Amino acid sequence: YIFPGGMCPSLREVINLSAEYNFYTLDVESLRRHYTETLHRWNKNFNEHRDEIQEKMGIEFTRMWDLYLCACAATFNRGVIDLHQILLSKGVNNELPMTRWY
Repeated sequence: YIFPGGMCPSLREVINLSAEYNFYTLDVESLRRHYTETLHRWNKNFNEHRDEIQEKMGIEFTRMWDLYLCACAATFNRGVIDLHQILLSKGVNNELPMTRWY
């Protein structure tokens, strides 16, 4: 109902596919814990405005979104799914900094 057909590709899928097209993986960072926190904050904000959202969108919509936000937060928190930021270069690139922190 929320994102029909939506999916998060696994890190393995992205890395393997990018290599086939001559992309080199330079850095990978898991944003799983950050996204868990983001979902908690979205849910807090959602519930602070729940009455006005329910009045405009209806109880079914409101309940689905509340469940979606909570379920997603729990799924990320438990490590069932993950979200990564990946730095790739097309071909070899030796000009970029060697660390994230500079």
